[in-house]
Amino acid sequence: MKKLVMSTLFGTAILTACSNTSVDVENASENNDENNNNVQTVRNEDVQDSVTQSISSDYYQSVLPYELSPARGLTSSNMVSTYNMEAFEKGLFEQSKRFFPTDEYVFREGQIMSEKMTREYLKRQYTKEQIDEMDEATLKRTGAFSNLGLNPSNNGEEDPEKLAENAPLYLSHILEQDYLKIDEEGNQTFEGITFGLAMNSEYLYQKEQYGTTYQKDLDLEVVQKEGEDMAREILERLRENSDYVDKKVVFAIFIQSKGTDIIPGNFVSYAVVEPGAKEIPKFETIDEQNVLLPSNNESVPEEVNSEYRAFNRELESYFKSFSTSVGRGVIRDGKLDELSIEIPFEYESRGEMVGLSQFVYELVEKHFKGTKVQAKIQDKSKVYSIITSDGEENTELYITE
Repeated sequence: MKKLVMSTLFGTAILTACSNTSVDVENASENNDENNNNVQTVRNEDVQDSVTQSISSDYYQSVLPYELSPARGLTSSNMVSTYNMEAFEKGLFEQSKRFFPTDEYVFREGQIMSEKMTREYLKRQYTKEQIDEMDEATLKRTGAFSNLGLNPSNNGEEDPEKLAENAPLYLSHILEQDYLKIDEEGNQTFEGITFGLAMNSEYLYQKEQYGTTYQKDLDLEVVQKEGEDMAREILERLRENSDYVDKKVVFAIFIQSKGTDIIPGNFVSYAVVEPGAKEIPKFETIDEQNVLLPSNNESVPEEVNSEYRAFNRELESYFKSFSTSVGRGVIRDGKLDELSIEIPFEYESRGEMVGLSQFVYELVEKHFKGTKVQAKIQDKSKVYSIITSDGEENTELYITE
């Protein structure tokens, strides 16, 4: 049963990975559906707006009271761009859902990896020879005493070009998510952990302090292998603590795009380790690609490109002042799975805005069946409407005030 919902929001809708505040006019929609199972349009006067708070099954509920991670804030500083940070955080939730369903588990920010521990893991390894040459003060200052670094050792090499060639920094960040079950009495049980490893696709270096920054492209197959080896080391360390022996652990490897790219990188592999297991059985490949639409990239399926161009052409034919829209999509297993669209709009009248919003609603249903969509009609300072589709039966239109 397809539902069209046209509602008025008091402000812009904001979706997070843990909760979803939405406008619910389900009763009005169901009444219409009794007479017409394929409702195509809804006018303002046809809908009685009612505002409720609801939790979507697509999102995790959070442990209450909410617990902040002791490593909070490092994601934004360690990732190479905001695009990568957002795709990494959002995508890690999607990986977690495979093994910790949202209707069975609640989310908690990672409590194992502290800020200090995370920083130590991101350092270079030290060789035995390097450690033997250090005095106690140097051992403490560098962290070599614990030697937790997962990035390659420099083996005493200091030449930046040689390091870029032979021992670049692969690992950029580690993000932990914890998952718990809550029984009928409200008792919480810590059940599982997801670790996301954000890897670099390029290595930046300077030959001299404050000098020119040089860039070295990294072999992505090598980057993936390094990330998977690091995951194995993290598991070995984790299992040495009796508190975490019986936890299910998921690892997901994310390779960032370059810092100047306007699209993010993507997850390339994952592994799941059952409670009690001390080794990762194998990593599974993730067929995922973040793309900008329309695209000239040959790796983007022609069907996806063609459909998006048709969407833009119909918008242009309906509204002569329309230029073009920009879409950011996620292609999984060769199909467009998620799509975020920004539609520029110069506000002249509310009637024109509502008409455009309704037209975009129809186009989303026409061109992007099977795709989770969020389309925003906006200018530089305000979002006027949001059209969303869950990729299945429900397409909704929200008008902001």
